[in-house]
Amino acid sequence: MLAGVVINKKTAALNRLFYYAVPPGWELLPGQIVRVEFGKQKLEAVVVELAADGAYPAEKLKPLLDIVNAKPLFGEDLLRLSEFAADYYLCSRASVLQAMLPSGMMLTGKMPRAQISRRVRLNDPKIIPHGMKQRRVAAILREQGEMPLQELLREAEANISAVRALAKQGIVTIIEEEIWEGAELAPLPETRELSPRQQQVLAEIRQNFQTENKPVLLHGATGSGKTEIYLRLAEDQRAQGQQTIILVPEIALTPQTVRVFRERLGGGVAVLHSGLSAAERRAAWLGIASGHYDLIIGARSAIFAPAPNLGLIVIDEEHEATYKQDNAPRFHTRTLAEERCRLTGAGLVLGSATPDVTSYYKAQQGEYRLCELPERIFGRPAAKVRLVDMSREFREGNNSVFSRLLQKKLTENWQAGRQSLLFLNRRGYESFVSCRSCGYVVECPHCSVAMSYHAGENVLKCHYCGQTLRPPKVCPSCGSSAIRYFGAGTQKIVEAAAELLPEARIARLDRDSTAERGSYERVYRAMLAGDIDILVGTQMIAKGLDFPNLTLVGVVAADLTLNLPDLRSGERAFQLTTQVAGRAGRHQAGEVIVQTYQPQSEILKAAAGEDYQAFYRREILQRQLAEYPPFAALIRIVISAGTLPAALDIGQKLAYLLQQAVEDMQAGDKMRYFGPKPCPRAKIKDRFRLQIMLKGRDLDLLREAARRATADFRLPHDANLAVDVEPLNII
Repeated sequence: MLAGVVINKKTAALNRLFYYAVPPGWELLPGQIVRVEFGKQKLEAVVVELAADGAYPAEKLKPLLDIVNAKPLFGEDLLRLSEFAADYYLCSRASVLQAMLPSGMMLTGKMPRAQISRRVRLNDPKIIPHGMKQRRVAAILREQGEMPLQELLREAEANISAVRALAKQGIVTIIEEEIWEGAELAPLPETRELSPRQQQVLAEIRQNFQTENKPVLLHGATGSGKTEIYLRLAEDQRAQGQQTIILVPEIALTPQTVRVFRERLGGGVAVLHSGLSAAERRAAWLGIASGHYDLIIGARSAIFAPAPNLGLIVIDEEHEATYKQDNAPRFHTRTLAEERCRLTGAGLVLGSATPDVTSYYKAQQGEYRLCELPERIFGRPAAKVRLVDMSREFREGNNSVFSRLLQKKLTENWQAGRQSLLFLNRRGYESFVSCRSCGYVVECPHCSVAMSYHAGENVLKCHYCGQTLRPPKVCPSCGSSAIRYFGAGTQKIVEAAAELLPEARIARLDRDSTAERGSYERVYRAMLAGDIDILVGTQMIAKGLDFPNLTLVGVVAADLTLNLPDLRSGERAFQLTTQVAGRAGRHQAGEVIVQTYQPQSEILKAAAGEDYQAFYRREILQRQLAEYPPFAALIRIVISAGTLPAALDIGQKLAYLLQQAVEDMQAGDKMRYFGPKPCPRAKIKDRFRLQIMLKGRDLDLLREAARRATADFRLPHDANLAVDVEPLNII
């Protein structure tokens, strides 16, 4: 027998199988980890296939050295998914296999064990053992018959050696059991009543799974009851002995989702995301693989949960950019979910109030099954949304970060004992520090981005490399003292709210304030308990959250996302504004105040009216005219180096190789490439960044051109090359 293995090195040049002879008598399975001799090194490798002696005579191949893991770490579907992902995203298969395993349980090392419970049972009550401690143990067991080991040791004032001596004599038996946290099933509470529209959509999805089994795009307004549909579908899978994976876009949303599903489904719920400790991730991973959990909830990486009986994958808020990984392997969760469902026959549901434009286009073309929930459940009205012109506010003498209307509504809401949410898509205190005399902006010395001001520490901070500086008192460029802080961050919003309502209980929720483990969940529980009056935050609070007493939302600066230099900036502005507006009035009448300097924006008007169709018609026409996705595919190649000349040299050589590939493929009329040009953020952490963009209708052709150009490309030791297939972020 021969074993085809993937060597555990991320080098793209090793993106192929290597064959080794399986020593006689070995029982080997695909998915196991083995140790091999590779050149002069001894490395670990993943067995991905077994074959009979054929093209490679076993006697001419090196033998496997030993088996590292007794049990396979990867099922057949994950092995095949790793092959697909490596080919699709032009990355090494080893990097995909490594991404599939939880942190702290890489290819090296022993298989982790679940928590073990040990009990001791008395076999022969007539025997009187030697030694006082052994006799005390036996005496206690004569009364109890069987009891937990640790409890027995405490009561007998004995140590483990006394029990082991009794076990060796056959007087007692030590019983080991695996304990899986949350695996016990509690009685199920009564299910909620479905609205007629929910019943119709649920029937459509079930029928689709039984016939065509197309991916389902569940387009439901905020508060329309999409989660109840997910619950019913997960119950279906449990009844059939199948497992369900529920994906959420942010780690922060996991506690709420877990609470909702556990309240309804009882136990059998596992959690997988990077916010857990290494031990927690390992235990959950092993429990899933062993079939102890039938529901898995997690962020992006949970798409790789080793579910042996997978029946359903749900991607909630499927439009979110966080489903795209921005470091190697640069996969999109939605694409891998589609492929994994194809491999296993599982169903796929993509849910959103503001679907990704490409997803909605696929639904319009019949590639996805479109199911819609256009209204909030039980006739609950959508929150009333108003656009406020901040230019007019400034002209009329209001210099506050809050419009007069928002100040009035915040005060009324607090006096009525209701909760408010203030959303700003920016961290820190002030957006940037600039000179009003000459226009100089303080940038990070290591990255080509403006530094943000943090009031509590009185420092300027770069959110890319972490560099901190003291804010200048005079302009470093012209010497003027007219250097000021511009824009507003979450810290300033908190201070402004506290000045407006000194007695209000105010909390902040953004990446900076939730760096400490468990901090998000504490704020979440405090909101549920009514211990917070006003919650200030960034994107973390814009999606998925459901607080019954939250009736007012203020979008402080809706223009920040709208004006980014990105082809999807309009789409993201619409999604963010609509999603955060959807947090208001989910259980009672609510209001949303959207502050903007562009009140005539078609995108913001559509968001204010929760009118996805108006937004989509405008956006899809612009994409078609500009030949952007979904009407064309993109691949972005980013070059980074320690000096600009080095980056330029690599970029020019790569552009030449791309031109050669296009000519060899005779595909000049089917694809174009642009660059090398500076990235919008041309310098990060003292590294200069250039990009080349490939564009064409046929993604397979683009991938082949990029593969040919980069396959044997030799980089200098201090340079890096990143290939991003179907990029979401071009900044």
